[in-house]
Amino acid sequence: MATTYKVYGAGLQPKKYTPGDFILTHHDTAPAKVIRLGQFIRYHGAMREYAHWNHCAMIVDEDGTIIEAVGRGVVYGHIDEYADVEYYYVSTGLNKQSRDQAVAAAKSFLNDKYAWLTIASITLELLTGIKLQFTNQNTMICSAVVGQALWAGGFIFDSNPYQMMPADLAAAFKVSCFDVLQKKS
Repeated sequence: MATTYKVYGAGLQPKKYTPGDFILTHHDTAPAKVIRLGQFIRYHGAMREYAHWNHCAMIVDEDGTIIEAVGRGVVYGHIDEYADVEYYYVSTGLNKQSRDQAVAAAKSFLNDKYAWLTIASITLELLTGIKLQFTNQNTMICSAVVGQALWAGGFIFDSNPYQMMPADLAAAFKVSCFDVLQKKS
């Protein structure tokens, strides 16, 4: 499946949304900086270009409705909430049946709580290299929502979708931030 992405700067938005696509974004809040720091620890060399993002969300309809995991849990939102920040819109290229399956999976996670224990297990892995998965039932992080939904739509990842970070999704879909970052310099 061919994937493409497009960068939308603050104030810019796509004219069309396709269910089963997703966004990657970059914030400067304290939790976002911690996520990026962890990703910079995890990713070295050629993989470093994927550590730029610290949040992602799944597009679930043509109106720009998203499903995302945030501190209060897995919730509906709208892409308009990201109008003031740059984000990368990733077109997954899923066919209709696969898109429907991915969206149904994302919707099945609604009302799950945020997976703080998963964050702890990812942190342990980043600091020690020990791969243990801590989790509570019905909990998700943002990249797990997107990764698991895409897995339900037919994508096979090299790593556990529940343990994926935004950088893992960027790497899986070859979404490079270097071109845009170099233009800003």
